[in-house]
Amino acid sequence: MRQYETLMVLNPEIPEAQTRETIDRAKRLIEGMGGSVNQMQEWGMRELAYSIKKFSRGYYVIADYTANPDVVRELERTLKIADEILRFMTVAAANARRTSKPAKARKRGESASVPAEASHPDSGEQGA
Repeated sequence: MRQYETLMVLNPEIPEAQTRETIDRAKRLIEGMGGSVNQMQEWGMRELAYSIKKFSRGYYVIADYTANPDVVRELERTLKIADEILRFMTVAAANARRTSKPAKARKRGESASVPAEASHPDSGEQGA
């Protein structure tokens, strides 16, 4: 399981009860498919950088959760068809460590030691 963050921008004109239901629905979906919600941050009403569907403001919510990629796909599918969602974006959290990819491979003949020129006494540094 990986850690993800999903930013949701909700329609600013929907009632507070519908906003709360949309947030709860996203949380239930994540937990219902085996994920765990770490935090749901509500940033509230904010100005948009550009108009979206003729709105200049939106209600921002960030979901921080741990889940499988299937959960992310289903959450995004659900958000895509929800009328109250103006935009959303999901990213893998930066602090999650990937252990499945190997370290960057070195080219043949490259060593991990310091090059000979840098350790040579005549490399341009003068002693005192």
